[in-house]
Amino acid sequence: MARVTLPEILNAVTDVFRTTTVFMPGEAVARLFDVQAYDELTEAIQDIPAIQVFLDGITVDSNTTTDRHTVRVGTQKSTLSLVVRTFARQRSNVNDDMAAVLACWDAVEATLEQVSLDCQPFFGLAAIRSFHWTAAPMLYDYGRVIYVGIEHTLTLEVF
Repeated sequence: MARVTLPEILNAVTDVFRTTTVFMPGEAVARLFDVQAYDELTEAIQDIPAIQVFLDGITVDSNTTTDRHTVRVGTQKSTLSLVVRTFARQRSNVNDDMAAVLACWDAVEATLEQVSLDCQPFFGLAAIRSFHWTAAPMLYDYGRVIYVGIEHTLTLEVF
């Protein structure tokens, strides 16, 4: 099997969010997120709601001959940590901010749950064998503007 590259993994994860829609509070029509991959990041947020996907870190296991994933053949497993940063709206009123954050949070969670419930390969790549995520509300100072949003940390098991 050919080695999967970091750009392939990041693009595959990013692509699942390109069709994610969200009903923002007070709006009658769902909006697509402005999605930015690692090579599309900008110095300022051009449109909201927005999602950015980038690599946060990698842990690589050593190659062994007794790995439980293979039969007497070594395998090298990598654990990738990706950040899915969601910008819901520019900071203004707490009640409006939290309504927008929860709407975006729910949309991103629904997308990740769908990937999780679909049959493998996850994110369309056979090398991604499992994944899980954590999330927390965030305030972002981005381009000297404060935004409210959510930061999902995806942990991918790749081998």
